[in-house]
Amino acid sequence: MNIERPAALVGAYAALPSLRADQERFYEGLADRDIADGLEIPFRDGLGEDVRWLATQMRGRFARSVITLIPGTMARVGASGTFGLASGDEDGRRAALVFVREARIAAEELNQLTGEQSVSVIHIHTAPSVTAVAEKFARSIDEMVASEPASVAWSTRLVLEHCDAYAPAVPGEKRFLSLEDEIPLARDAGLGVAVNWGRSAIEAQDAGRPLAQIARLASEGLLAGVMFSGAGPTANRYGGPWADAHLPLAEDEPTSLMDADEVRRCLRAAEGAISYAGAKIQVPGDAAVDERLAMVGRVMRLVAECGAAPAPHSPGL
Repeated sequence: MNIERPAALVGAYAALPSLRADQERFYEGLADRDIADGLEIPFRDGLGEDVRWLATQMRGRFARSVITLIPGTMARVGASGTFGLASGDEDGRRAALVFVREARIAAEELNQLTGEQSVSVIHIHTAPSVTAVAEKFARSIDEMVASEPASVAWSTRLVLEHCDAYAPAVPGEKRFLSLEDEIPLARDAGLGVAVNWGRSAIEAQDAGRPLAQIARLASEGLLAGVMFSGAGPTANRYGGPWADAHLPLAEDEPTSLMDADEVRRCLRAAEGAISYAGAKIQVPGDAAVDERLAMVGRVMRLVAECGAAPAPHSPGL
């Protein structure tokens, strides 16, 4: 699971400008300013409207990237209530298996378009909300392996991303399985586990929860990556209290409980155990490209302190 130097990843889609020309400047800035050497890319019904354009932005810039299935997963959970790899409903579980395979195929196609190993990891989840069943997730993983012909060799690996667990006393957002349930599932399946700082904080409405989970996973040899998205108890311009709103650092958003010291503590706990670390934050909707890059860069400088710094970039595609 481990590699020599953790990849520095940015969930660029959370901070992306609306105009394509500005988006291109944003991607260029992430690479040319040595902010990131990989991306966290959302998968909904595909990798966006123009995959060839995305490949152009990534080629020669962003390797070792991650595709996250959470946007498409939550859209489907919202529509049916039964969609997910851990669903007790067979139709919902099988639909999730198809969804994962579609994402893996899309990753292979993107890698072919760039001519590089642009994507290395796919984040999967223990959906659906509230009703997830651990044994059903285990069955889904077994079926994924059993259903593939021996001739199929994916260039990506699956990583289980922990999201806020269902707890009757806490509203939560994703409300999937608890980490206690996920740890034996991941161990038995040979999967690493990734932590999103904000989602772990939301789970218990406690800023100390992410550090505790990171330390536990690292000690058990299961920690694959850490992504820093803020959260907090107060409504703000990005969302409501304890929302999965990808808040920036506290210095950029005072209601965020994710400050520089907390990022450093978490990365020290993860040191030597992770394949990747990075940031996924929102920015003000009217922010200029340079301001967006600066806000993301403030988190990524902290990540770089703990060894996940991008290699120097050679300009050009």
